[in-house]
Amino acid sequence: MQLFDVHSHILPAFDDGARTIDDSLELIDCLRKQGVVNICLTPHFYTHKLSVEDFLESRNAAFEAFLPHIPPDIRIVLGAEVYVTDYLFNSDNWKGISYGKSPYILTEFPYDSAFSERTKYQIDRIIGNHRMIPVLPHVERYENLMDNPRKIDELHDMGMLIQTNIRNYTDKAPFFRKRKLLKMISRGQIDLLGSDAHSFTHNTPEVFSEALNTIADKCGDGAVADMMDYAANIFREAY
Repeated sequence: MQLFDVHSHILPAFDDGARTIDDSLELIDCLRKQGVVNICLTPHFYTHKLSVEDFLESRNAAFEAFLPHIPPDIRIVLGAEVYVTDYLFNSDNWKGISYGKSPYILTEFPYDSAFSERTKYQIDRIIGNHRMIPVLPHVERYENLMDNPRKIDELHDMGMLIQTNIRNYTDKAPFFRKRKLLKMISRGQIDLLGSDAHSFTHNTPEVFSEALNTIADKCGDGAVADMMDYAANIFREAY
């Protein structure tokens, strides 16, 4: 089974993730040793601070500098972790902030969001006006969703996909949060898995295999396969 990491901050010297090219290559090597050779680079895009055009100019320059150093056996998809504000909708051309050429886009919201009608209106605009499929990163950080999992079903019904971070499925993860998330995976409420890797001290990718083993043990091999299938589809459309 092909393994995919759909959320990382491995692009060097760009955001709060990897600082240098060597740092990035060490993180990639760590994932490769665990069988993860399909990696999405999704640096932060704070839409209230930069325009789409300015973000893409800076990000693309960082990627071009990094591209010659990427190992040939690693498949990379370039995207962004887009912090959704009303400023985002000032631009009509979002080409480049999705995952590669795909219609999937990693969309972050304020962690205290209640996913009220206002937020749903933004999601509707992403889907309806821009013909994109939003992916919500690290669902475990949204307390309102964790306390009201039916809201995740509502987001699914709207067309959104849900991603979770690997660190929540380790022996060191908080027990009750891990148990709740595993139940959500079993119910089909979580679609994608990512490392959100920044470094070996901040969301380390070292625990990718441990997370996969935990999910397979508690939810079945099919749950892991389903998440990798969703990711594989993103990669297919990204190219």
